[in-house]
Amino acid sequence: MDKKTYQDKAFYFLLGGLFFTPISAYAAIPLTLISFVLLLLSRNNIRFNLLDKLQIILLGTILLSSIFGVYKRHSFYAGSAFLSYILAYFLAKELVSEKQRLEKFVKTLTVLVTLVSVIGIIQYITGFSLVYKNIPIVARSLGTNRIASICYNPLILAALLGFSLPILISFSIEEKSKKFLWVSIILGMIAFFLTSSRGPTVALIFSLSILLFIKKKKLIAFSLPISLTVISLLYPPLRTRLFIAFKEGINLSRLTAFKAGIKMWKENSIFTGVGIHNFYLLCEEYSPPGYNKGPHYVHNMYINFLAEAGILGVAALISVFGTAIKWSLENYSRLKENLRDNEYEKWMSQGLFASLIGIAIHNLIDNTIYVVGLGMLFWIGMGIVSGIYSKTKS
Repeated sequence: MDKKTYQDKAFYFLLGGLFFTPISAYAAIPLTLISFVLLLLSRNNIRFNLLDKLQIILLGTILLSSIFGVYKRHSFYAGSAFLSYILAYFLAKELVSEKQRLEKFVKTLTVLVTLVSVIGIIQYITGFSLVYKNIPIVARSLGTNRIASICYNPLILAALLGFSLPILISFSIEEKSKKFLWVSIILGMIAFFLTSSRGPTVALIFSLSILLFIKKKKLIAFSLPISLTVISLLYPPLRTRLFIAFKEGINLSRLTAFKAGIKMWKENSIFTGVGIHNFYLLCEEYSPPGYNKGPHYVHNMYINFLAEAGILGVAALISVFGTAIKWSLENYSRLKENLRDNEYEKWMSQGLFASLIGIAIHNLIDNTIYVVGLGMLFWIGMGIVSGIYSKTKS
């Protein structure tokens, strides 16, 4: 096979991995590995840019945190998830920057959003769930009919939709043949609110407002937050979860985890942390006496990473996200005056700018990068930003 054939096959395996990211990492990771092998066989020459180097530095800080971690073996095992993220990043950078492939990427994302949304809405209406040999295929609804669809829990579904919807909306505003896109968006918004997820709701309101503002839909950008806030307050399960957050003692476990994370960081290596995913193994030691209800992670990506990977790790992580957000905006600024040949890159840059800001905001009160499938999805987004940046800069 020639170089192009290898790369085409690698691209389709990456799309397969993308499709399974919110459903099962056990399917997404093997497909990503096959894609990587095919890319290597194509003998593609990779030129490293700043974001590439920052990804490698991030992986280095994770390795250091495992070497000096408290439970080293567990840290090495958990930290290996970031290797899959960075592989997904490099694959997306090298394979998803041309118009035809960006179009296929968006179509795959559209089909995924439509599928999980339809299943989730049916689940809400019927209470349907499917478990095979103790493995939830369609997870049971939580609490007041919080749907999860085929994404294991409502937060994963909400995070998937929160990442995907700004991209689909970015394309739907400009694309001529957009009927199916709008159907997917409407279904996705319905399913999103049926997850009754607080953090993703706040993040999506911000990200869509930013997207519409840079699209020069300023009136909608100002009115949308009001409309979505009203919808959130009118839907009883989500309204209950939003207001319950302010009740005294209801978020004791989260506050305890915040304090435990800071204390854990201060009392161990401030530069390399206690080791990736070691927080939940050590949480009780740094919590008040007798407290044993702590979550498996701090509900704040930055504090969690500070405790587990130290100053070096959190600085690398913030640099990676900050650079990706900055570059996505620069991509759009560079492309907006160009000819229509670059329209797909421009629309993708706008959508990813909003999506990545949404991730950064949401993870002030959560830690979704520790969900392997979501982590791969987010890093694929950063890889596309990096590929477009390298292409347009040259």
